[in-house]
Amino acid sequence: MKLNFYDIDNEYTDYLRKFDAKIPYINYNNRDKFLCGVVLSINNTNYYVPVSSNKNKYLSSFIIYDENKNILSSLRFSFMFPCPIECITLKKFSLETDIKYRGLTQKEYEYCNKHIFKIKKQALKIYNLAKKQELRQKYNLCNFEFLEEKCKEYNKN
Repeated sequence: MKLNFYDIDNEYTDYLRKFDAKIPYINYNNRDKFLCGVVLSINNTNYYVPVSSNKNKYLSSFIIYDENKNILSSLRFSFMFPCPIECITLKKFSLETDIKYRGLTQKEYEYCNKHIFKIKKQALKIYNLAKKQELRQKYNLCNFEFLEEKCKEYNKN
């Protein structure tokens, strides 16, 4: 199974942020944040992780490298969240007019797909860490199980 990159409906992330302030903002000045997924399927819910320009190494991040071992970006598992399929669209690299940025996202995409097993394993590890409140606070993790409930409520409405 392949990982894909997705754009997400800003309305949905605004909804989730009402319940967990760690949910990332999607809109930025020059381009929107996008997601990698499905990194975890649990409790009949699919999880997606933000692709971040943050290059710092944390327990809850997965560093994305280029072919020369330079850090390009990271996946921030502390801020992954469940999302209904209706709120995401497949990212279309071909529509990106900035050639340099298109090349960067293509390298990120290829690296993630070469490391699917590691990514999914780390997503599950972080999900399980977040079950304990003291670890959620220590590692600045979203409350994933609570967000699952809110995701299901959003689906019903």
